[in-house]
Amino acid sequence: MELSIRDFFSILWVSSLLLTIISYPTVAMLVTRPIQQKLRQTKQDYISDWVVWPFQSGFYAMAIVVPFARWRNERNSSFVDALQPVRQAATPLQWWLSLWLEVSLYGMVMLGFFMMAMDALGVWSHASI
Repeated sequence: MELSIRDFFSILWVSSLLLTIISYPTVAMLVTRPIQQKLRQTKQDYISDWVVWPFQSGFYAMAIVVPFARWRNERNSSFVDALQPVRQAATPLQWWLSLWLEVSLYGMVMLGFFMMAMDALGVWSHASI
C-alpha cells in the first residue's frame, strides 16, 4: 500500500483531533475545576465571569501556559492582573496538561488550514511518500 502525502497529513490531523478530544476533558477535570475552586475561595475567579462554559478550559489553559505579564501595559493591566492568580495557582502537572491541550488544539487547527491550502493550490495531487 502506497501512502500519499495527503493520507499522511490526514492521519496526522486525525491523531491531533483525538489528542484534543482526550486532553479537553482531562484539563477540565484536573486543571480548570481545582483552580476555579481555589480562586473562588479567595474571590479571585474573574475568568468564570468573562468566559462561557465550553471555552473555560481552553482559556484557563492559555492563561497558565502563555506568560501574559510580558505584554502588560496601561491598556490591558486589569486583564493581565486577573490572569496572574490563575497562573500562580497552577502546579507543574497542571502546566503540562494545559500545554498538552494548547499544542494539540492549535496544532490541529493549523494542520487543518495547511491541508486546505495545499488542497486549494493542488500541490499534492500526484505526490506520494
